[in-house]
Amino acid sequence: MEFTLLENGTDSLKKAKVSIKQFEALHREHSYHHLKDAIIFLNHGIEILLKYILSSRNESLIFKDIKVYIKAKEQLKHMPPKDKGFGIHLERNMPTIFDVPERDLGNKKLETVSLREALNRVEFLCDIEVTQEFKNSIFLINDYRNNLTHHSIKLSSLDEERLITVLKTLYDNVLDFFEQHIPGLMREIDNERFEVTSTEWQEIQREMQEYYYERAMSDLIEDDY
Repeated sequence: MEFTLLENGTDSLKKAKVSIKQFEALHREHSYHHLKDAIIFLNHGIEILLKYILSSRNESLIFKDIKVYIKAKEQLKHMPPKDKGFGIHLERNMPTIFDVPERDLGNKKLETVSLREALNRVEFLCDIEVTQEFKNSIFLINDYRNNLTHHSIKLSSLDEERLITVLKTLYDNVLDFFEQHIPGLMREIDNERFEVTSTEWQEIQREMQEYYYERAMSDLIEDDY
């Protein structure tokens, strides 16, 4: 099996769409796990495809510390082919940079960037335009994902409806964005879109702007102490 960044990302987007549809189709009390899956899969798909764009420009761009990446590349030249184990290259049985032991990297980890950093690098290192509206949507889903992964979330019925609107609209916008920068992506998923009224989306935009303004002000206050 060989699973590329592109295949990984598109697979998650497909699963996000299925989860959104399942959440809406089933009785709410029995479908909240689909809402959770939609958030996690959509967040994951966005992160992986952003890293695909970065990697297409230069693989080093997806790593937090480029010095550690360079060290791993140096060590990789001296590593013999693998005859067993996870991650064997299908054609040459050559190890990857992730096979380099931490002790050979000065006891440092070879880590990839977060979704937020990947988005920043796509915008400022690849010179790809990313609207604030699009970023706010991504950040909101990323916040929900982090809460689910590291703690918990509690939503009212109204919050659920708003979240579904954000998920649908972001999904559609994500397809447009990645199709522009990864030609042919739509063939890997499909052309079907979710329907969200302009009124619904304008209301969500307003709420997201308020949310991120309040969070920015809170960060400024904390920095003063």
